Amino acid sequence: MIAFINGNILSMEGDGLETVVIKGERIEKVGHKGILKDMGEVEVFDLKGRMLIPGFIDSHIHFVDMGLNLARVDLSQTTSLRDALAKAEGRLEQEKKTTPLICVDFDESRWMENRLPKREELDRLSRKRAVIFRRMCGHLAVANTKALSSIPKGWEKIDYSSGILLEDVVLCINEVFPPDGKKIETAIMRAQKRAHSLGITAIHDMTSGRYLNVYRKMEREGNLQVRVYAVLPARDIDHITSVNGKWLKTGGVKLFADGSIGARTAALNSPYPGTKNYGILNYRMEKLKKIVSEADIEKVQVFIHAIGERAIGQVLDVYGRELKDNSRRHRIEHFELADDTLIRRARKLGIILAMQPNFITNWGKSGGMYQKVFGEGGLHTNRFKTVLREGCIVCFGSDSMPPGPIYGIRGAVEHPTEGIPIHDALKMYTINSAYAGFDEKLIGSIKEGKRADLVVLSGAPPDLKVDVTILNGEVVYKRSDTL
Repeated sequence: MIAFINGNILSMEGDGLETVVIKGERIEKVGHKGILKDMGEVEVFDLKGRMLIPGFIDSHIHFVDMGLNLARVDLSQTTSLRDALAKAEGRLEQEKKTTPLICVDFDESRWMENRLPKREELDRLSRKRAVIFRRMCGHLAVANTKALSSIPKGWEKIDYSSGILLEDVVLCINEVFPPDGKKIETAIMRAQKRAHSLGITAIHDMTSGRYLNVYRKMEREGNLQVRVYAVLPARDIDHITSVNGKWLKTGGVKLFADGSIGARTAALNSPYPGTKNYGILNYRMEKLKKIVSEADIEKVQVFIHAIGERAIGQVLDVYGRELKDNSRRHRIEHFELADDTLIRRARKLGIILAMQPNFITNWGKSGGMYQKVFGEGGLHTNRFKTVLREGCIVCFGSDSMPPGPIYGIRGAVEHPTEGIPIHDALKMYTINSAYAGFDEKLIGSIKEGKRADLVVLSGAPPDLKVDVTILNGEVVYKRSDTL
Protein backbone atom coordinates (compact mmCIF):
# COMPACT_ATOMS: atom_id res chain seq x y z
CA MET A 1 0.00 0.00 0.00
CA ILE A 2 1.13 3.55 -0.78
CA ALA A 3 -0.19 6.60 1.08
CA PHE A 4 -0.13 10.08 -0.43
CA ILE A 5 0.06 12.83 2.20
CA ASN A 6 0.97 16.50 2.70
CA GLY A 7 -0.47 17.81 -0.55
CA ASN A 8 -3.37 19.57 -2.20
CA ILE A 9 -5.59 16.60 -3.04
CA LEU A 10 -8.32 17.39 -5.58
CA SER A 11 -10.55 14.34 -5.70
CA MET A 12 -13.27 15.78 -8.01
CA GLU A 13 -15.68 14.29 -5.45
CA GLY A 14 -15.49 17.15 -2.95
CA ASP A 15 -12.74 18.85 -0.97
CA GLY A 16 -11.19 17.99 2.37
CA LEU A 17 -9.06 14.92 1.67
CA GLU A 18 -5.74 14.73 3.50
CA THR A 19 -4.67 11.20 2.61
CA VAL A 20 -5.10 8.78 -0.29
CA VAL A 21 -4.06 5.15 0.03
CA ILE A 22 -3.71 2.88 -2.99
CA LYS A 23 -3.30 -0.88 -2.94
CA GLY A 24 -2.43 -2.70 -6.12
CA GLU A 25 -4.58 -1.41 -8.97
CA ARG A 26 -7.18 0.40 -6.87
CA ILE A 27 -7.72 3.26 -4.47
CA GLU A 28 -8.03 1.55 -1.10
CA LYS A 29 -8.88 4.40 1.29
CA VAL A 30 -9.32 8.16 1.33
CA GLY A 31 -9.82 10.52 4.25
CA HIS A 32 -7.91 12.33 6.99
CA LYS A 33 -4.40 11.53 8.15
CA GLY A 34 -5.69 9.36 10.98
CA ILE A 35 -6.77 6.59 8.59
CA LEU A 36 -3.17 5.37 8.44
CA LYS A 37 -3.06 4.30 12.11
CA ASP A 38 -4.89 1.01 11.58
CA MET A 39 -3.65 0.13 8.11
CA GLY A 40 -0.44 -1.71 8.93
CA GLU A 41 2.66 -1.29 6.81
CA VAL A 42 2.25 1.59 4.33
CA GLU A 43 4.79 3.24 2.06
CA VAL A 44 4.47 7.03 2.35
CA PHE A 45 4.62 9.32 -0.69
CA ASP A 46 5.17 12.85 0.61
CA LEU A 47 3.60 15.27 -1.86
CA LYS A 48 5.45 18.18 -0.26
CA GLY A 49 2.60 20.58 -1.00
CA ARG A 50 2.11 19.49 -4.57
CA MET A 51 -1.24 18.71 -6.19
CA LEU A 52 -2.67 15.20 -6.51
CA ILE A 53 -5.47 14.73 -9.04
CA PRO A 54 -7.06 11.86 -10.97
CA GLY A 55 -5.31 10.86 -14.20
CA PHE A 56 -6.19 13.08 -17.14
CA ILE A 57 -8.68 11.69 -19.67
CA ASP A 58 -8.33 13.19 -23.15
CA SER A 59 -11.88 12.91 -24.48
CA HIS A 60 -10.99 13.64 -28.10
CA ILE A 61 -7.62 12.60 -29.47
CA HIS A 62 -6.13 11.02 -32.58
CA PHE A 63 -3.73 8.75 -30.75
CA VAL A 64 -2.29 6.65 -33.56
CA ASP A 65 -1.86 9.72 -35.73
CA MET A 66 -0.14 11.39 -32.79
CA GLY A 67 2.34 8.51 -32.61
CA LEU A 68 2.89 8.49 -36.35
CA ASN A 69 3.36 12.25 -36.38
CA LEU A 70 6.12 12.02 -33.77
CA ALA A 71 8.23 10.39 -36.49
CA ARG A 72 7.18 12.81 -39.24
CA VAL A 73 8.39 16.33 -40.08
CA ASP A 74 6.86 18.59 -37.43
CA LEU A 75 5.99 22.01 -38.83
CA SER A 76 4.08 23.25 -35.77
CA GLN A 77 6.84 25.57 -34.60
CA THR A 78 7.74 27.07 -37.97
CA THR A 79 7.16 30.80 -38.31
CA SER A 80 7.43 31.04 -42.08
CA LEU A 81 6.73 28.97 -45.16
CA ARG A 82 10.40 29.29 -45.99
CA ASP A 83 11.33 27.59 -42.71
CA ALA A 84 8.77 24.84 -43.32
CA LEU A 85 10.13 24.12 -46.79
CA ALA A 86 13.67 24.04 -45.39
CA LYS A 87 12.67 21.48 -42.73
CA ALA A 88 11.10 19.25 -45.35
CA GLU A 89 14.14 19.61 -47.62
CA GLY A 90 16.41 18.64 -44.75
CA ARG A 91 14.46 15.43 -44.10
CA LEU A 92 14.46 14.55 -47.80
CA GLU A 93 18.24 14.90 -47.92
CA GLN A 94 18.63 12.90 -44.72
CA GLU A 95 16.38 9.94 -45.51
CA LYS A 96 16.76 9.15 -49.23
CA LYS A 97 13.54 7.07 -49.14
CA THR A 98 10.82 6.49 -51.73
CA THR A 99 7.86 6.40 -49.30
CA PRO A 100 5.65 9.53 -49.04
CA LEU A 101 7.04 12.35 -46.89
CA ILE A 102 4.15 13.63 -44.78
CA CYS A 103 4.90 16.91 -43.02
CA VAL A 104 2.37 17.77 -40.31
CA ASP A 105 0.81 20.52 -38.21
CA PHE A 106 1.62 23.64 -40.17
CA ASP A 107 -0.47 26.74 -39.45
CA GLU A 108 -0.15 29.37 -42.14
CA SER A 109 -1.82 31.96 -39.87
CA ARG A 110 1.46 31.96 -37.90
CA TRP A 111 3.68 32.27 -40.97
CA MET A 112 4.98 35.65 -42.05
CA GLU A 113 3.75 34.89 -45.58
CA ASN A 114 0.24 34.17 -44.20
CA ARG A 115 -0.61 31.86 -47.10
CA LEU A 116 -0.74 28.18 -48.00
CA PRO A 117 2.14 26.44 -49.76
CA LYS A 118 1.82 26.01 -53.52
CA ARG A 119 2.01 22.71 -55.37
CA GLU A 120 4.92 24.08 -57.41
CA GLU A 121 6.87 24.84 -54.22
CA LEU A 122 6.47 21.25 -53.05
CA ASP A 123 7.41 20.03 -56.53
CA ARG A 124 10.69 21.87 -56.20
CA LEU A 125 11.39 19.81 -53.08
CA SER A 126 10.97 16.55 -54.99
CA ARG A 127 9.42 15.30 -58.21
CA LYS A 128 10.23 11.65 -57.50
CA ARG A 129 8.89 11.39 -53.95
CA ALA A 130 5.37 12.22 -52.76
CA VAL A 131 5.40 15.24 -50.42
CA ILE A 132 2.35 16.31 -48.41
CA PHE A 133 2.04 19.29 -46.05
CA ARG A 134 -0.89 18.63 -43.71
CA ARG A 135 -2.44 21.56 -41.88
CA MET A 136 -2.75 21.43 -38.08
CA CYS A 137 -6.56 21.17 -38.24
CA GLY A 138 -6.39 17.97 -40.29
CA HIS A 139 -8.97 19.25 -42.78
CA LEU A 140 -6.60 20.69 -45.39
CA ALA A 141 -3.34 19.62 -46.97
CA VAL A 142 -1.21 20.56 -49.94
CA ALA A 143 0.40 17.85 -52.09
CA ASN A 144 3.06 17.85 -54.76
CA THR A 145 2.46 16.37 -58.23
CA LYS A 146 3.91 12.98 -57.32
CA ALA A 147 1.60 12.71 -54.29
CA LEU A 148 -1.44 13.77 -56.34
CA SER A 149 -0.73 11.08 -58.91
CA SER A 150 -0.41 8.48 -56.11
CA ILE A 151 -3.84 9.11 -54.55
CA PRO A 152 -6.14 6.15 -55.39
CA LYS A 153 -9.28 6.83 -57.40
CA GLY A 154 -12.48 7.55 -55.49
CA TRP A 155 -11.23 10.30 -53.19
CA GLU A 156 -12.92 13.67 -53.64
CA LYS A 157 -12.18 17.34 -52.90
CA ILE A 158 -8.81 17.30 -54.64
CA ASP A 159 -7.68 20.34 -56.63
CA TYR A 160 -5.03 18.93 -58.96
CA SER A 161 -4.03 22.40 -60.12
CA SER A 162 -3.21 23.92 -56.71
CA GLY A 163 -2.48 20.63 -54.94
CA ILE A 164 -5.00 21.48 -52.20
CA LEU A 165 -6.75 18.55 -50.53
CA LEU A 166 -9.82 19.05 -48.33
CA GLU A 167 -11.77 17.06 -45.74
CA ASP A 168 -11.97 13.24 -46.09
CA VAL A 169 -8.87 12.78 -48.21
CA VAL A 170 -6.90 14.70 -45.56
CA LEU A 171 -8.65 13.28 -42.50
CA CYS A 172 -7.93 9.80 -43.88
CA ILE A 173 -4.39 10.51 -45.08
CA ASN A 174 -3.17 7.35 -43.34
CA GLU A 175 -5.63 5.34 -45.42
CA VAL A 176 -4.56 7.07 -48.62
CA PHE A 177 -0.90 6.41 -47.78
CA PRO A 178 -1.23 3.54 -45.27
CA PRO A 179 1.50 2.61 -42.77
CA ASP A 180 1.97 -1.11 -42.13
CA GLY A 181 0.85 -2.86 -38.94
CA LYS A 182 4.30 -2.72 -37.35
CA LYS A 183 4.51 1.03 -37.85
CA ILE A 184 1.06 1.43 -36.29
CA GLU A 185 2.09 -0.57 -33.23
CA THR A 186 5.31 1.41 -32.92
CA ALA A 187 3.28 4.63 -33.19
CA ILE A 188 0.99 3.53 -30.34
CA MET A 189 3.96 2.63 -28.15
CA ARG A 190 5.49 6.03 -28.89
CA ALA A 191 2.18 7.81 -28.20
CA GLN A 192 1.73 5.97 -24.89
CA LYS A 193 5.09 7.16 -23.65
CA ARG A 194 4.24 10.72 -24.65
CA ALA A 195 0.80 10.48 -23.01
CA HIS A 196 2.29 9.33 -19.70
CA SER A 197 4.61 12.33 -19.69
CA LEU A 198 1.55 14.57 -20.09
CA GLY A 199 -0.39 12.93 -17.25
CA ILE A 200 -2.83 11.23 -19.64
CA THR A 201 -4.01 7.82 -18.43
CA ALA A 202 -7.14 7.36 -20.60
CA ILE A 203 -8.25 8.49 -24.05
CA HIS A 204 -11.25 8.61 -26.34
CA ASP A 205 -9.45 7.85 -29.58
CA MET A 206 -11.01 8.88 -32.91
CA THR A 207 -9.60 5.86 -34.70
CA SER A 208 -10.32 3.25 -37.38
CA GLY A 209 -11.06 -0.43 -37.70
CA ARG A 210 -7.49 -1.09 -38.83
CA TYR A 211 -6.05 0.67 -35.81
CA LEU A 212 -8.54 -1.10 -33.54
CA ASN A 213 -7.15 -4.46 -34.69
CA VAL A 214 -3.67 -3.35 -33.63
CA TYR A 215 -4.99 -2.16 -30.25
CA ARG A 216 -6.60 -5.58 -29.74
CA LYS A 217 -3.35 -7.35 -30.58
CA MET A 218 -1.42 -5.13 -28.17
CA GLU A 219 -3.91 -5.78 -25.36
CA ARG A 220 -3.65 -9.55 -25.90
CA GLU A 221 0.12 -9.32 -25.72
CA GLY A 222 0.12 -7.07 -22.64
CA ASN A 223 1.60 -4.04 -24.42
CA LEU A 224 -1.28 -1.59 -24.05
CA GLN A 225 -0.61 0.94 -21.29
CA VAL A 226 -3.35 3.52 -21.63
CA ARG A 227 -7.12 3.12 -21.28
CA VAL A 228 -8.58 3.36 -24.78
CA TYR A 229 -12.16 4.07 -25.76
CA ALA A 230 -11.96 3.42 -29.51
CA VAL A 231 -14.40 5.55 -31.54
CA LEU A 232 -14.80 4.35 -35.14
CA PRO A 233 -15.93 6.18 -38.29
CA ALA A 234 -19.70 6.17 -38.82
CA ARG A 235 -19.21 4.15 -42.02
CA ASP A 236 -18.13 1.24 -39.78
CA ILE A 237 -21.31 1.24 -37.68
CA ASP A 238 -22.42 -2.12 -39.14
CA HIS A 239 -19.04 -3.66 -38.41
CA ILE A 240 -18.46 -2.64 -34.80
CA THR A 241 -17.46 -5.64 -32.73
CA SER A 242 -18.13 -5.11 -29.05
CA VAL A 243 -14.86 -4.96 -27.15
CA ASN A 244 -14.72 -4.42 -23.40
CA GLY A 245 -11.33 -5.44 -22.08
CA LYS A 246 -9.18 -4.21 -19.23
CA TRP A 247 -7.55 -1.52 -21.35
CA LEU A 248 -9.63 -1.32 -24.53
CA LYS A 249 -13.31 -0.88 -25.30
CA THR A 250 -15.52 0.17 -28.22
CA GLY A 251 -19.00 1.64 -28.45
CA GLY A 252 -18.89 4.95 -30.34
CA VAL A 253 -18.97 6.24 -33.91
CA LYS A 254 -17.64 9.54 -35.23
CA LEU A 255 -18.83 11.67 -38.14
CA PHE A 256 -18.17 15.16 -39.46
CA ALA A 257 -21.04 17.60 -39.90
CA ASP A 258 -18.66 20.26 -41.25
CA GLY A 259 -14.97 21.12 -41.58
CA SER A 260 -12.66 23.56 -39.82
CA ILE A 261 -12.20 27.31 -39.47
CA GLY A 262 -8.59 27.21 -40.63
CA ALA A 263 -9.58 25.42 -43.84
CA ARG A 264 -12.64 27.75 -44.19
CA THR A 265 -14.88 24.67 -44.35
CA ALA A 266 -16.67 25.04 -40.99
CA ALA A 267 -20.32 25.73 -41.86
CA LEU A 268 -21.42 29.28 -40.97
CA ASN A 269 -24.71 31.17 -41.11
CA SER A 270 -22.93 34.13 -42.73
CA PRO A 271 -20.07 33.96 -45.23
CA TYR A 272 -16.48 34.17 -44.05
CA PRO A 273 -15.57 37.89 -43.99
CA GLY A 274 -14.56 39.16 -47.41
CA THR A 275 -15.80 36.05 -49.23
CA LYS A 276 -18.97 34.35 -50.48
CA ASN A 277 -17.95 31.11 -48.73
CA TYR A 278 -20.33 29.73 -46.09
CA GLY A 279 -18.31 26.59 -45.43
CA ILE A 280 -19.47 23.01 -46.00
CA LEU A 281 -22.26 20.87 -44.56
CA ASN A 282 -21.19 17.28 -45.15
CA TYR A 283 -24.62 15.64 -44.70
CA ARG A 284 -28.17 16.16 -45.81
CA MET A 285 -30.64 16.11 -42.94
CA GLU A 286 -32.18 12.76 -43.86
CA LYS A 287 -28.81 11.01 -44.00
CA LEU A 288 -27.73 12.46 -40.67
CA LYS A 289 -31.05 11.50 -39.07
CA LYS A 290 -30.69 7.93 -40.35
CA ILE A 291 -27.19 7.56 -38.84
CA VAL A 292 -28.22 8.96 -35.45
CA SER A 293 -31.42 6.92 -35.32
CA GLU A 294 -29.66 3.64 -36.20
CA ALA A 295 -26.88 4.30 -33.71
CA ASP A 296 -29.29 5.12 -30.90
CA ILE A 297 -31.31 1.96 -31.56
CA GLU A 298 -28.12 -0.12 -31.58
CA LYS A 299 -27.00 1.60 -28.34
CA VAL A 300 -23.96 3.09 -30.02
CA GLN A 301 -22.75 6.50 -28.81
CA VAL A 302 -22.54 9.18 -31.52
CA PHE A 303 -19.72 11.73 -31.70
CA ILE A 304 -20.54 14.49 -34.23
CA HIS A 305 -17.90 17.04 -35.19
CA ALA A 306 -19.64 20.41 -35.55
CA ILE A 307 -17.71 23.70 -35.42
CA GLY A 308 -19.72 26.35 -37.26
CA GLU A 309 -23.09 27.54 -35.98
CA ARG A 310 -24.87 26.22 -39.09
CA ALA A 311 -23.48 22.73 -38.51
CA ILE A 312 -24.20 22.87 -34.77
CA GLY A 313 -27.79 23.89 -35.51
CA GLN A 314 -28.21 21.01 -37.96
CA VAL A 315 -26.88 18.49 -35.44
CA LEU A 316 -29.14 19.78 -32.68
CA ASP A 317 -32.11 19.61 -35.06
CA VAL A 318 -31.33 15.95 -35.70
CA TYR A 319 -30.77 15.10 -32.05
CA GLY A 320 -33.99 16.89 -31.12
CA ARG A 321 -36.04 14.95 -33.67
CA GLU A 322 -34.49 11.50 -33.24
CA LEU A 323 -33.86 11.19 -29.48
CA LYS A 324 -36.46 10.62 -26.77
CA ASP A 325 -33.71 11.17 -24.22
CA ASN A 326 -29.93 11.12 -24.27
CA SER A 327 -29.28 7.95 -22.28
CA ARG A 328 -26.60 7.03 -24.84
CA ARG A 329 -24.77 10.27 -24.02
CA HIS A 330 -24.48 11.42 -27.63
CA ARG A 331 -22.02 14.25 -28.12
CA ILE A 332 -21.06 17.26 -30.19
CA GLU A 333 -17.33 17.55 -30.75
CA HIS A 334 -15.76 21.05 -30.71
CA PHE A 335 -18.87 23.32 -30.50
CA GLU A 336 -16.66 26.34 -31.26
CA LEU A 337 -19.06 28.90 -32.72
CA ALA A 338 -22.25 28.38 -30.70
CA ASP A 339 -24.50 31.31 -29.82
CA ASP A 340 -26.72 31.54 -26.72
CA THR A 341 -29.68 29.85 -28.40
CA LEU A 342 -27.60 26.85 -29.52
CA ILE A 343 -26.08 26.52 -26.05
CA ARG A 344 -29.50 26.43 -24.40
CA ARG A 345 -30.76 23.89 -26.94
CA ALA A 346 -27.78 21.63 -26.22
CA ARG A 347 -28.43 21.87 -22.48
CA LYS A 348 -32.14 21.12 -22.89
CA LEU A 349 -31.36 18.00 -24.93
CA GLY A 350 -28.64 16.87 -22.50
CA ILE A 351 -26.05 16.65 -25.29
CA ILE A 352 -22.45 16.27 -24.09
CA LEU A 353 -20.16 19.00 -25.42
CA ALA A 354 -16.62 17.75 -26.03
CA MET A 355 -14.56 20.93 -26.31
CA GLN A 356 -10.85 21.66 -26.83
CA PRO A 357 -9.42 24.45 -24.67
CA ASN A 358 -6.02 24.18 -26.36
CA PHE A 359 -7.66 25.87 -29.36
CA ILE A 360 -7.70 29.06 -27.28
CA THR A 361 -4.02 28.66 -26.42
CA ASN A 362 -3.35 28.18 -30.13
CA TRP A 363 -5.66 30.72 -31.75
CA GLY A 364 -7.96 32.42 -29.26
CA LYS A 365 -5.86 35.23 -27.85
CA SER A 366 -5.64 38.75 -29.22
CA GLY A 367 -4.16 38.68 -32.72
CA GLY A 368 -4.75 34.93 -33.10
CA MET A 369 -6.43 33.10 -35.96
CA TYR A 370 -9.97 33.46 -34.59
CA GLN A 371 -9.61 37.23 -34.46
CA LYS A 372 -7.93 37.38 -37.87
CA VAL A 373 -10.86 35.49 -39.41
CA PHE A 374 -13.80 36.96 -37.48
CA GLY A 375 -12.55 40.26 -36.08
CA GLU A 376 -13.45 41.08 -32.47
CA GLY A 377 -16.08 38.34 -32.55
CA GLY A 378 -13.23 35.87 -32.74
CA LEU A 379 -12.48 36.54 -29.07
CA HIS A 380 -15.86 35.02 -28.15
CA THR A 381 -15.51 31.51 -29.54
CA ASN A 382 -15.32 28.28 -27.45
CA ARG A 383 -17.61 29.68 -24.75
CA PHE A 384 -16.54 27.65 -21.73
CA LYS A 385 -17.90 29.99 -19.05
CA THR A 386 -21.29 30.32 -20.72
CA VAL A 387 -21.84 26.60 -21.34
CA LEU A 388 -21.00 25.85 -17.71
CA ARG A 389 -23.23 28.65 -16.44
CA GLU A 390 -26.10 27.31 -18.55
CA GLY A 391 -25.65 23.85 -17.01
CA CYS A 392 -24.32 21.99 -20.05
CA ILE A 393 -22.34 18.78 -19.66
CA VAL A 394 -18.81 19.56 -20.86
CA CYS A 395 -15.69 17.44 -21.23
CA PHE A 396 -12.26 18.45 -22.50
CA GLY A 397 -9.94 16.89 -25.05
CA SER A 398 -7.11 18.05 -27.26
CA ASP A 399 -7.85 16.83 -30.81
CA SER A 400 -4.06 16.26 -30.71
CA MET A 401 -3.48 19.99 -31.44
CA PRO A 402 -1.31 19.47 -29.48
CA PRO A 403 -2.03 16.76 -26.92
CA GLY A 404 -1.42 17.98 -23.39
CA PRO A 405 -4.06 18.77 -20.76
CA ILE A 406 -1.86 21.37 -19.03
CA TYR A 407 -1.53 23.24 -22.32
CA GLY A 408 -5.29 23.08 -22.78
CA ILE A 409 -6.12 24.08 -19.23
CA ARG A 410 -4.12 27.26 -19.73
CA GLY A 411 -6.44 28.11 -22.63
CA ALA A 412 -9.54 27.45 -20.52
CA VAL A 413 -8.31 29.62 -17.66
CA GLU A 414 -6.86 32.42 -19.83
CA HIS A 415 -9.69 32.67 -22.40
CA PRO A 416 -9.99 36.42 -23.12
CA THR A 417 -13.78 36.48 -22.57
CA GLU A 418 -14.88 33.02 -21.38
CA GLY A 419 -12.23 31.96 -18.86
CA ILE A 420 -13.12 29.46 -16.12
CA PRO A 421 -11.58 28.58 -12.72
CA ILE A 422 -8.77 26.03 -12.67
CA HIS A 423 -10.82 23.50 -10.68
CA ASP A 424 -13.59 23.53 -13.31
CA ALA A 425 -11.01 23.03 -16.05
CA LEU A 426 -9.54 20.05 -14.18
CA LYS A 427 -13.01 18.52 -13.81
CA MET A 428 -13.55 18.75 -17.57
CA TYR A 429 -10.36 16.74 -18.11
CA THR A 430 -11.13 14.12 -15.41
CA ILE A 431 -14.55 13.21 -14.00
CA ASN A 432 -16.54 14.85 -16.81
CA SER A 433 -14.48 13.08 -19.47
CA ALA A 434 -14.99 9.82 -17.59
CA TYR A 435 -18.76 10.39 -17.70
CA ALA A 436 -18.60 11.24 -21.41
CA GLY A 437 -17.12 7.78 -22.02
CA PHE A 438 -19.31 5.78 -19.58
CA ASP A 439 -16.33 5.31 -17.23
CA GLU A 440 -17.36 7.41 -14.22
CA LYS A 441 -17.61 4.32 -11.97
CA LEU A 442 -14.08 3.26 -12.86
CA ILE A 443 -11.91 6.36 -13.23
CA GLY A 444 -12.07 10.16 -13.25
CA SER A 445 -12.03 10.89 -9.52
CA ILE A 446 -10.16 9.89 -6.38
CA LYS A 447 -12.63 7.62 -4.68
CA GLU A 448 -12.40 4.33 -2.83
CA GLY A 449 -12.67 1.37 -5.19
CA LYS A 450 -11.74 3.26 -8.37
CA ARG A 451 -8.64 2.50 -10.40
CA ALA A 452 -5.44 4.03 -9.08
CA ASP A 453 -4.87 6.46 -11.98
CA LEU A 454 -3.26 9.53 -10.45
CA VAL A 455 -1.12 12.51 -11.41
CA VAL A 456 1.16 14.61 -9.22
CA LEU A 457 1.43 18.23 -10.37
CA SER A 458 3.83 20.93 -9.24
CA GLY A 459 3.78 24.68 -9.78
CA ALA A 460 1.10 27.33 -9.41
CA PRO A 461 -1.90 27.23 -11.79
CA PRO A 462 -1.93 27.57 -14.69
CA ASP A 463 1.88 27.10 -14.77
CA LEU A 464 1.69 23.43 -13.83
CA LYS A 465 4.08 20.57 -14.54
CA VAL A 466 3.46 16.84 -14.50
CA ASP A 467 5.86 15.34 -11.96
CA VAL A 468 4.54 11.79 -11.66
CA THR A 469 1.94 9.74 -13.55
CA ILE A 470 0.51 6.60 -11.94
CA LEU A 471 -1.54 4.20 -14.05
CA ASN A 472 -3.35 1.26 -12.49
CA GLY A 473 -1.24 1.66 -9.36
CA GLU A 474 2.13 1.71 -11.17
CA VAL A 475 4.42 4.69 -11.80
CA VAL A 476 4.66 5.01 -15.60
CA TYR A 477 6.31 8.44 -15.69
CA LYS A 478 8.52 10.45 -13.38
CA ARG A 479 9.98 13.79 -14.38
CA SER A 480 13.76 13.55 -14.23
CA ASP A 481 14.17 16.63 -12.04
CA THR A 482 11.25 15.72 -9.73
CA LEU A 483 12.08 16.11 -6.04
